[in-house]
Order: sequence, then structure tokens, then C-alpha cells
Amino acid sequence: MMHNTTKASIPTLTLTPSRLRRIWQTGLLGTGLLAMASPSQAFDVYKTDTDRVEFSGRLSAYAVFQDGKDDEIYNGGSRVRLIHEHQFQQGWSSIIRAEWGVDPWFKDGTDAHYKRMLYAGVAHDKWGRFTAGKQYGPWYDMIAVNTDWFWINGGEASGTFEGRNGDGGLHGTGRPDNSLYWKKDFGQFTTGVMYQLGHDGKHGNDSPVFQNGVIVTDDNGLPVMERELSGYERDYSYETALNWQPNEDVTIGGVYHHTELSDYDNNGASENGDIDAWLLGGHWSPGNWYIALVGGEYRNHIAGSTLDSSEAFVDKARGVEFITHYSFKNLVPGSDAIEVYAGLNHLKDTDSEARYAYQILGSAWLIDDFVFSAEYRFDNSRQSDGSKYSEERDQVMVLARYDF
Repeated sequence: MMHNTTKASIPTLTLTPSRLRRIWQTGLLGTGLLAMASPSQAFDVYKTDTDRVEFSGRLSAYAVFQDGKDDEIYNGGSRVRLIHEHQFQQGWSSIIRAEWGVDPWFKDGTDAHYKRMLYAGVAHDKWGRFTAGKQYGPWYDMIAVNTDWFWINGGEASGTFEGRNGDGGLHGTGRPDNSLYWKKDFGQFTTGVMYQLGHDGKHGNDSPVFQNGVIVTDDNGLPVMERELSGYERDYSYETALNWQPNEDVTIGGVYHHTELSDYDNNGASENGDIDAWLLGGHWSPGNWYIALVGGEYRNHIAGSTLDSSEAFVDKARGVEFITHYSFKNLVPGSDAIEVYAGLNHLKDTDSEARYAYQILGSAWLIDDFVFSAEYRFDNSRQSDGSKYSEERDQVMVLARYDF
């Protein structure tokens, strides 16, 4: 997905071993503790029987071809990370992880670096895993990840990143900042709970007070100033999720999310910005096949610009994402796999005809630490009145990626 630019998560996702290997390689899992499978291409800066310091990351770029024209090269989620793990006695382990996104292609004239993740945590087989900081929570880690198998497109319909900011840090469905996450396995079941602390994102500007078009002054003849507020104030957010894995090929689960939020306009007036969202999903992975589906409802969560809405955030939207994927092993000597896949992404405003929707046909070649992928995107989006967009929106995308 294009939001592959913003991924990571927590260990022991209920996925098959082959998928886990690929996820470790591509950097989707972020909160693995000492027992996690380490990507073979990662560089161990320091390693003993109880400690490990890893340096790893990726370089990735993609190009878009639309309406007979080729677009420029875009950054495809390049990043660098440092991970420190320590094994304590009595079965405890710990992790500290820092990860930064960068633009090594200097598309905007800078490396455009930003913090993707910064967290620390501990784990124990009996007590589960507890992490704190900026990280993925249950929304993505346990549910939305099921359909995150497109190498370039995808993800909008899961509501992970289509909210109030690009990485989901403010509202918590993406990589929530200031978050506390506990996750525990109970036989065939896995539960996850995330709590996100408050954050004040309001800002203000002093401006003169006008009356009948004239600036009001004080006794000294100076303008009377007032503070204009805009932005938001998050009191808290939380998520709770449950997965059921009856066997190694099947996972079914769901997650509920709530954010207590106030929006402030330029006049300092506060509006209720609370978010409620639900997501259900699962996968089936017999042999070399992988088939997955997620679907959700999002209230006051999806950005209006995504669904041709005049509202800042859509009152109620629903989304469905589906993928079917087949991996050919040993088809080309020296390759890890040749993949072919197809799926759809469908996000709709329930109060209008607006939808952000497309279907995908794609393939990928995985060889050592490289991924080469191509996807054709058949766009089926509609404006709020049900009409098509005037411009051609079908796209061909190609991606090259190196994991280190």
C-alpha cells in the first residue's frame, strides 16, 4: 500500500510462518522482543548471549504512470531503525526501538526525515508484552494487517491512515503517540489493549479586536488583542481487540477504537471531535495461497477530502478491503518467490454517493533483499453526486525496494 511508508507492529501476529518471515524482512513488525525472528539482512552492531543492537532499514522508490504520462519518482517509505534487545532472567526480555522515515531521493530538496516509531517495552510468556511510546496498536497490528499485502496500493478502506493525520498518531488507529499497549496470548485467542494519553495540539495567534470595522484600543491608545485558537485537544483514546486462531491457516478478529477529542476553529470555538470506529477481519492461508478480508465503520474519522465531502471529517463511512494472493516458490532459480495477487479497496460515505474505490492486479519478484513490484489500479471512485471524476484515474505503478 502507499501507506507502507508508515508501518510497524508487535510480535507474534497470528500469521503463518512464511508470512512472518516476509513481514520481518519488509519491516512491518516493530515490537518484536529478543525472541523475535531477526531479518537476515539486518546488521548486528553488537551481539552477546543476552544483548543485541541492530541497525536496519530500507530504500524504496516507486513511479506512477497515468493517462499516458509518466510521473516523477516518489519515495516508497524508506527508513532506518535501531533496535536494542536484552534477555533478562526468569523469562523476561526487553526492547528499545527508534525508527525514522527519510527521503533519500530528496524529492522536496531535503531528506524529509520524521519519527516513525519510538518505544520501549518488556515481554514474558506468562504476562504478555507491554510497550510504551509511538508504535502500532491493536488496530493495525491485529486486524488491519490482514489485508496489507499489496506492495504499493491499499489500506485506505481499513481506516488506519485516512484520519486526522498521515500516520494515525493523533487519533490512534495508525502509529499512536504517547501510547501504552498490552498484548497477551490465551491459547487460540490473542487479546490487545491500547490506551493513548492526552495531547494538546492547540495553537493561538494574537489578533486585534474589531468593533464596527474599527480596531478597539485601550486607554493608552494601543490595540486590544485577543487570542484566536485553532487545532485540537485529545483527552485520550483507547482500542481493544481480540483474535481467534483455530489453526495455523485461519485467523478471525475484531477491534474497537474510541478517541475523546475536541476541535478548535479559528475563533477558539470548540466542537466535539470524538471518533468511534470498528474493524473486523481475518485471513485464510492454505499452502501458497493467502486470502484476507477486513471491513469497518468509521464515525467522524475519515478525512472529508478522501471522500469528496465538504465536511472536515465524514460523519460515517464504511470500508472493505480484500486480497487474494499466490506465491510461486522456486519458479525462477535464485528467487525467494514470484507473487501474483488481486484485490479491491472500497471506502464509502454512507450519506452520499462518494466513494474512494479501486481494484488491483499485481505481481512481485522477491530475490534476496530486493523486491520488484508492478500493480495496475482500476479506479472506480465517485464524487458525492455519484458522477465519475473528470480526469483519468487508472494507474500503473512500479516499485523497487532494498531491505538492509
